[in-house]
Amino acid sequence: MRLTAIGASVLALTVACVQPAFAQETTSAVRGRVTDGGGRPVANASVTIVHMPSGTQVSQSTDTTGNFNASGLRAGGPFRVTVDAPSYDSKAVEGVQTAAGSTVTLNVVLDPQTGNDIVVTANAKRNGLAIAGQTSLNADAIQGIASVNRDLRDLLRRDPLTSLDPNPRGRAISIGGASPRGNRFTIDGLAIGDDFGLNAGGLPSARGIVSLDAIDQLNVKAVPIDIAEGDLQGGSVNIILKSGSNRFHGSSFGIFGDDLAAG
Repeated sequence: MRLTAIGASVLALTVACVQPAFAQETTSAVRGRVTDGGGRPVANASVTIVHMPSGTQVSQSTDTTGNFNASGLRAGGPFRVTVDAPSYDSKAVEGVQTAAGSTVTLNVVLDPQTGNDIVVTANAKRNGLAIAGQTSLNADAIQGIASVNRDLRDLLRRDPLTSLDPNPRGRAISIGGASPRGNRFTIDGLAIGDDFGLNAGGLPSARGIVSLDAIDQLNVKAVPIDIAEGDLQGGSVNIILKSGSNRFHGSSFGIFGDDLAAG
C-alpha cells in the first residue's frame, strides 16, 4: 500500500491532535443492603434516592441478595432514601450526605407491615472527611474555614498531605511533596490548570479562581491511583459548584480594625 504525502500529513496531524481524556470525579454513590428483622435479604424492594435541594431522583430495585448500588449521584446533599417492599412498612432515611468520588454505605432493616411508615434521620453527617490520601470538604465545612484572602488555597491546606508556600506572591500548593506545577485542578470536571506556567501556585491566576461561597464540594487526592484520575504528578483537586435553585441568598465579608489597633 502506498501512502501519499498528503495522506501522511493528515495522519500525522490526526495523531498529534489526540490527547488523553481523563474523567475527574464529580459524582458520588450510595449503596447498601435491605434486610428484614431476621437478617434475611429483601429482594425486589424499591429504593428511591432524592436529592432534596433539586428534587432529582434515582430509583432502583434490590437484587436477590437485597443489595442496591446507585452511582452517578450529585455530590453533597442532603438526600432522602426511601425503601418500599410488599408486606413491610416503608422506611425513609433523611439527611444523607455524600462526597465527590466516594460511596456512602446505607443498610436498611425493614419491619413487618403495621401501617406505620418509619422516618430515620441520618446521624453520620460529616462536614469534612479525611481518609488516606484524600480530603473532602462540603459547603458547611468551607463556610467555617477562616480565609482572609478568600482564596481556594486556604481550603487546600486543610489536607494533611498538602503544604502551602507562605510567600504571598506565590502561595504555591504542594501535594504529597511534588512540584506545585504537577497538580491538576478541575471545576465540575473541566481542567483549569496554568497552561503557560506563569504562576507559582499551579493555578491560572494569582488569586482564587472561584468564590468560596460558590463551592459545594472540594476533593483533594494525593497521587491518586484511580484510573479515572490522570494528567498529574502531584495531586488532584476536584471542585464542584453549587446547583442553582429558586431561592436567592448571598453573603458579604470585610476586614476592619478598631481605634486601638489603629493607634
